[in-house]
Amino acid sequence: MKIILILISYLVYVIFWGRFFLHAFVWCRASKESGILSVDTPHLSFKVCALMAMDLIFFRRLFNTDKLAWLGSWTFHVTFFLVVLRHLKYFMNPVPGWIACIQPLGLVAGYVLPVSLAYIFILRIRGRDKYVSYYNFFLLGILLLISITGLLMRNFFMVDVVAAKEFVLGILAFRPVAMPGGFQFFIHFLPVLLLALYLPLHILTAPIVTMEARRREEGLNMVMHEK
Repeated sequence: MKIILILISYLVYVIFWGRFFLHAFVWCRASKESGILSVDTPHLSFKVCALMAMDLIFFRRLFNTDKLAWLGSWTFHVTFFLVVLRHLKYFMNPVPGWIACIQPLGLVAGYVLPVSLAYIFILRIRGRDKYVSYYNFFLLGILLLISITGLLMRNFFMVDVVAAKEFVLGILAFRPVAMPGGFQFFIHFLPVLLLALYLPLHILTAPIVTMEARRREEGLNMVMHEK
């Protein structure tokens, strides 16, 4: 399983960066044609930046339209972010002090994460969102599998944390070492690779797109008030 996991890891690594650069190229070209990347931003005020931050951090638009969906979505994104930050200790040597400090928060978030995912899944099954695709359910399933197998490894099927870190760092440094644990680590790490493979890359450009939407909205409001 070690050889299979290592080969899959490098394949996912190549595909991920290929998708990333292709997405960046297509987005930059489309943005240049539509004027998003224009340096002429007369309506880029403090208010626009503040509203953009509210949209990105607190999902203000979703809160205004569907508070039940907002609760699950916001909780998921916050807990997932904390879990990812907590797992950075497996990719860094030495581990920065701030990563060590947030470990308790990341641990609590790890228990809340599957609950938020189950909540979102139930809402979408019950038809609150009529435009959810199978791809969305697929991502939900992967995330649930990752979170549940992670909790199982922590509480029931223990894995040597030091060996896990050496394995991950070995892959990143192109010096693979023995895979820690056994099947329990395999079924946790494999969905992580699958998530990286199918990760929606539009989230990387979300801040710029949100800022541009807010800038245009503010500009439209100014024109309407002038009239």
